[in-house]
Amino acid sequence: MKSACPEPSAWSQLVDRQLSEEQAESLRAHARGCARCQAELRDIEALVARIAAPLEPAAPTEEAVARVMRRVREGPAERRARSRWGRPWAAGAAAAALAAGLAVLVLRPTSVQPPGEETWTSRGGPVAASLARSVGITFHTPGTGTAPLAPGAEVPAESGFGVRYRNLEMREPVYLLAFAQDARGEVHWLYPAHLREDANEPSVRLAASAETRALDEVVVLEGPAPGPLRLVSVVTRAPLGVKDIESLAPEGRTPEALRRRWPEAAVEAVSVVLAGPGATP
Repeated sequence: MKSACPEPSAWSQLVDRQLSEEQAESLRAHARGCARCQAELRDIEALVARIAAPLEPAAPTEEAVARVMRRVREGPAERRARSRWGRPWAAGAAAAALAAGLAVLVLRPTSVQPPGEETWTSRGGPVAASLARSVGITFHTPGTGTAPLAPGAEVPAESGFGVRYRNLEMREPVYLLAFAQDARGEVHWLYPAHLREDANEPSVRLAASAETRALDEVVVLEGPAPGPLRLVSVVTRAPLGVKDIESLAPEGRTPEALRRRWPEAAVEAVSVVLAGPGATP
């Protein structure tokens, strides 16, 4: 028997990476067997991708603003027909457009609307835009060049790791912690540099950029244990310190646990296999 369709807000949470792996996989499994929910998920993913894409011209004109607003409003007729549920993800999409540097006007329908117009129902107040909509982090090695590391890739122990990012958050500063956790559960820092055990270096501020940028250094880990290695990034609106991570137990540093601890953060992770010294991938 097919499971009941989830609330539409669940699909926006899935796209924003606000769910645990178990919840996310359950939703994806439902969507694979439900044409209506599959279309809903595709619509949200497509809208977020359009909003997150670099927008031109760089200095927005009235025409550019109008074009963005058309992006927010347009969509298949089927999706418009289902608008009785409300759209928590539409508020996030408009916020992402604001983050891309365009001044847009959000029109709020009044209680009296012309016949045939859709009605948006407020459910619990405005939805805060997730940083995952506007900030993306990837890890790479000299061997992969600018290409992101693939999950499960085998990486030599002596290889260095670099970080690339894209930050469409123009209104407020955002801050990055990036680290690796090896097979022994030990933390190795990429950003910020952690040079003294008694220090609590703050997270690194990311400059706003619609283009993908690489941070300056490629970091070689000191004495990591061979085997599974998880690379993790945590992007927050307020700076954290390295001790915020190091004070956690290894199981508290999983992506799911970090998202629960800092719900508004954008948390990315990729797991690779660290080969022994001298090995080649």
